[in-house]
Amino acid sequence: MKAENNGFLVVASKDYRYYAWGVNLLEQIKDYYPEAKTCFVVEERFCDGREEVADHVVYCDDHYRAKLWGMSQSPFDKTFYIDADMECLHEDIATVFDELGDNDMVFNILEEKNHDIFVESHWPGGTFVLCGAVCLYTKEMLPFMKDWFELYDKQMNDEWWPTDENGDWDQETHPRRLKHWDQFTLWWLVNKEEKYKDLKIGEFKENDRWNYWSLQHRKEPMPDDVILYHRSFVADKEVYQS
Repeated sequence: MKAENNGFLVVASKDYRYYAWGVNLLEQIKDYYPEAKTCFVVEERFCDGREEVADHVVYCDDHYRAKLWGMSQSPFDKTFYIDADMECLHEDIATVFDELGDNDMVFNILEEKNHDIFVESHWPGGTFVLCGAVCLYTKEMLPFMKDWFELYDKQMNDEWWPTDENGDWDQETHPRRLKHWDQFTLWWLVNKEEKYKDLKIGEFKENDRWNYWSLQHRKEPMPDDVILYHRSFVADKEVYQS
């Protein structure tokens, strides 16, 4: 019987710190789940041998959101993407692929209770719900990841934006301040693109366990069973670096 080809994917680009954090994350995953298959998408200039902790190494460029391109390069049938600035703290990381069910993708949800710690949540045309910090997906979603990267690149380079009934950029419904967010591109693809209208998108059953934001513990005690801890604030990242 052929073993399932499931694996974890981490991307490090632009800043060397993401390489160091990514190595740490991959090592932690292996500590809790020795059989885990892993892929590290990384800029070659960062590599010092520690990238070999991963089973697969794919070289990327220094694009601001190389993570989206990297997600499209997964060698696995089922992939769990994790932001590099996260820590794996629990053995239940081994159960993540059970979360997929019959969905095409599974995301962490930006819950209303935490909207006060996000830079941006609501705008006239919509609300961010899906968080791109972690994503579980099937190999059939690789073209989606490619579209996500390419549309975001156009968005950032002022080559694309939603238009109004006159064909002009709709800056009233969708303010251009959102252009830096790849989450806006994600929101657009899953809510507005006809070819993706039938996607089955799920959410993690225990949302906080799979992406516990570092700012949350300033509001409430951090649970003991958090699986992935996300250093989502600059000050926390500076402490992490030291």
